[in-house]
Amino acid sequence: MALRLKGQTTGYVELAAPATAASNTLTLPNGNGTNGQVLATNGSGTLSFADTVKTNAEQTFSAAQTFNAGLSVDGPYKQAAETVSALDISLSTGNYFKKSISTSSSVTFSNPPASGTVGSFTLELVLTGSSTAITWPNTVYWNADAGQTAPTLTDARTHLFMFVTTDGGTKYRGAVLSNYTG
Repeated sequence: MALRLKGQTTGYVELAAPATAASNTLTLPNGNGTNGQVLATNGSGTLSFADTVKTNAEQTFSAAQTFNAGLSVDGPYKQAAETVSALDISLSTGNYFKKSISTSSSVTFSNPPASGTVGSFTLELVLTGSSTAITWPNTVYWNADAGQTAPTLTDARTHLFMFVTTDGGTKYRGAVLSNYTG
């Protein structure tokens, strides 16, 4: 069964139900929407106009997105530098962290991704004091060529630390690029 609407001069528009149909009522929205919008349902039969995802314009996502087919980037990738107020690096807030310290301090890591998911981040650490020592979590493993010990840092310098975990934060592999003067 179908509902056929005749054109004003010729032709028609026909809405046809499937051969075996459930009992459904679709409620149309009041108005015409705007250019480029599509009809969307709330799952209960109420239709509304919604914007489509545009692939040719910048997108802002307010929740995590999962791309199971992969992600190809051809162009710049931007990540905001997260300024750390305390010395806990929360991996749920970003991938690049900045911190200036003037006294010996202990760094901690929190909120790593689940085991089996790679989590990596960079910590830009500026030492502004004197005789500044950093204590790292005991879950950090440093390069064997460096004796598997945390690097000795120079004060009044900027140091870049990179960390990777794949086991939910049980183990972090750490590396450093140190002693930048600017």
